[in-house]
Amino acid sequence: MFGPVKTSPRFVIFSSYGNDSIALIQWAREQELRDVAVVFSDTKWAAPWWMNRVEQMEWWVESLGNGFWTDRTTSMGFVELARFKKAFPTQQYQWCSYVLKIEPGERWLAENDPDARAVCLTGVRREESQAREDFPRYLARSMNHGGRVMLTPFADSSEADRDAFLERAGVEPLPHRSMECGPCINSNRADIQALTETEIVKLEALETEMNSEFGLTRNGKPRTFFRPHRHMGAVGIREIVTWANSPRGKFKPSHPVEDDAAEDLPPEKDGMVCANGYCAN
Repeated sequence: MFGPVKTSPRFVIFSSYGNDSIALIQWAREQELRDVAVVFSDTKWAAPWWMNRVEQMEWWVESLGNGFWTDRTTSMGFVELARFKKAFPTQQYQWCSYVLKIEPGERWLAENDPDARAVCLTGVRREESQAREDFPRYLARSMNHGGRVMLTPFADSSEADRDAFLERAGVEPLPHRSMECGPCINSNRADIQALTETEIVKLEALETEMNSEFGLTRNGKPRTFFRPHRHMGAVGIREIVTWANSPRGKFKPSHPVEDDAAEDLPPEKDGMVCANGYCAN
């Protein structure tokens, strides 16, 4: 993104600049690949500090030479998308990934690789989650990449394997998922515990706006970013933060719910992840 593009990309990496995608960039470097475009999907919902990391990593990519270059996709952004949909995405309906990442990525590919010759690389690891345990190592025509070839070099790699690439890149592994969507509807306890007051206020304001503008849901419930039934009945970001900081199974919501409706998330290391390969750790 800092200079003119001299050639069409031979390889494309859609990078969040989290652990997996940075390791993938280092892998491409060690494989001596040339003309590699590393593209960040700007959701306009990143954690406040994440964009500083993105800029630093973009400078690193540009310094690699051999035709490595960076760019960013554009989209309406998460806030405008929520307003347009009059709702927040859910684990069942994760339209945020398509609108903010996949569609902008397809548009970028059409503009920068009109002949569909580039190979798209993804850093998905099968061990990350149950949703990704069958993720393909290879696709001859990936529909999420405009029918281009997709390779998944780390499909069978362990976290230790990935961290070895990070070490050789001189990058310290992050103890959490990437924060290009901060917070994400799939955030786990640790992610929520780490939210800053600025992030909490940002989300609280959006929840307030959504309820003021569109009222209750068709089920007569408030419009909330995190689903109450997955967090023991916690309603709204303030209660969600209280839930995250409560001992497992001990949270008491302000409005009691029936037992069968009050679930507590399992103590997963990484929580849930988007299954399409665009949301990565």
